[in-house]
Amino acid sequence: MDSIIKPIFAGFLMGLANVIPGVSGGTIAVITGIFERLLDIINKITKLSLKKKDFIFILIVATGLIIGLLIGSKVLSWAFNNYSFYTYSFFFGLILFSLFNLKKDIMKFKILEFAIGAAIVIIPYILSHSNGSISVTKPTNINYFYLFVSGALAGASMILPGLSGSLVLMLLGFYERAIDTVSKITNIKSGNFNSSDLLFLVILGFGVLFGIGIIAKALKVWFEKARESILNFILGLVAGSLYPITPSFHGRGSTLWMLTWIAIGSLSVLLIEKVNKNQ
Repeated sequence: MDSIIKPIFAGFLMGLANVIPGVSGGTIAVITGIFERLLDIINKITKLSLKKKDFIFILIVATGLIIGLLIGSKVLSWAFNNYSFYTYSFFFGLILFSLFNLKKDIMKFKILEFAIGAAIVIIPYILSHSNGSISVTKPTNINYFYLFVSGALAGASMILPGLSGSLVLMLLGFYERAIDTVSKITNIKSGNFNSSDLLFLVILGFGVLFGIGIIAKALKVWFEKARESILNFILGLVAGSLYPITPSFHGRGSTLWMLTWIAIGSLSVLLIEKVNKNQ
């Protein structure tokens, strides 16, 4: 059975990361060394062949993630709202210096896979902020096939390091409707939540699950057939994730304090590496 420390620590950091816009939980999964294991478990779930040890592992990760979300929603949300420049500096240092560890696992650098991975992360963020704000076409009459495909793309992006499912939904025009519909559930007694809202969530939800299952299977096969290739691709995804969290995109501050927080982030990588080695 896996040790409790590593998965709960990884889940905790993933929970913290999900509080900060632009920081990917998938990236943290790669940094903490549980990404491939998560892919394997997702594939077992789709095959209905989940073992007891896998269930315990995912339960521990989920526990850490919930704790991270609860703490992050208080501490990191406060830091993000009041000191976003330095908060992003910390995560920038964390991800930047983790690249050196990820590079150690790669025997041969492949520029094509690396560039594709980086582009997949960077281009959507450039498109979403091309006019200083996210520009999307919001569909008035919903095409449910398009909604399902949008959900699948969002689900796939949730698995890939560096990408944001919510950003994909924004670019495809469904994010605001999804948030509004989910918020109606919390106030269902008001009568605002209707059958069309339920249909919207069901189709979007099935799309997300389909996307997660497909991309997890594809990545698993890629790992088995061409490990060096996918490691370069993931390295590109993680490197590309530095773009949306560049500190200067999120305010201004002291260069000295920025470098200090980048250094603290880099020291966190050493802590994560030590935890991984002890498991």
